[in-house]
Amino acid sequence: MFFDDYPLFATTSKTASSTSRLNLRHLAMIEANKDILDGARVLDLASHDGRWSFAALKAGAAHVTGVEARQGLVEGAEKTFAEYGVDKGAYDFVHGDLFAVLQEQDFDVDVVLCLGFMYHTLRYPELLHGITSTTPTHCVIDTKIIQNDQPTVLLRTNDTRAQSAAAKDNTAHGSTVIAGWPSLPALHMLLHTYGMDLEDQFDWPGLLAGNQDLLASVRDYHTEGRVTLRYRRRGDAGP
Repeated sequence: MFFDDYPLFATTSKTASSTSRLNLRHLAMIEANKDILDGARVLDLASHDGRWSFAALKAGAAHVTGVEARQGLVEGAEKTFAEYGVDKGAYDFVHGDLFAVLQEQDFDVDVVLCLGFMYHTLRYPELLHGITSTTPTHCVIDTKIIQNDQPTVLLRTNDTRAQSAAAKDNTAHGSTVIAGWPSLPALHMLLHTYGMDLEDQFDWPGLLAGNQDLLASVRDYHTEGRVTLRYRRRGDAGP
């Protein structure tokens, strides 16, 4: 599977880096969206160690820009890309708070990847305004959710000192920021408000049904506590 061929990504981060989990998430977030990534200009928000930027390029993306708040992860991504011989003209990594970057820089992209970030923030209007300002045709979101049939957000706290949590920004109090876990109806309402509607939801339970060997590394998806969604901007015709 994909990350078996690129084992460095199992070592470049402390966050959810088991090869089994990476491979299964690759199926859901990249392989299932290969049709929209092929030839696309991609913006990868909270790009971490570059794992999904790299995978998007291998799926045929023309160019990827990753935005990441932690300098060490940006440096690690650039080192890994160099190790794997990725054309330097095919990617950029921007170190900075993604809200500031979205506000200060102009992007014109086809696909936005927002993978593993929405449950680390409560700044949804700001985030989605920034995403829609890049005029993407599609946005792929992977996030933890709460089970509720109403558009609800559960408040959480994040300790910004942990690599697996939110990065510190100008809303933090000491090392703590407030984040939210949205329900699925909340996600749909948020995206619809900013001009995007659900096009597809990856069938994690179907992939994992009856396969106990796979469950251990992605149990959160099996219990539908985490989802992978693809949204299309309204007004963009289908293929």
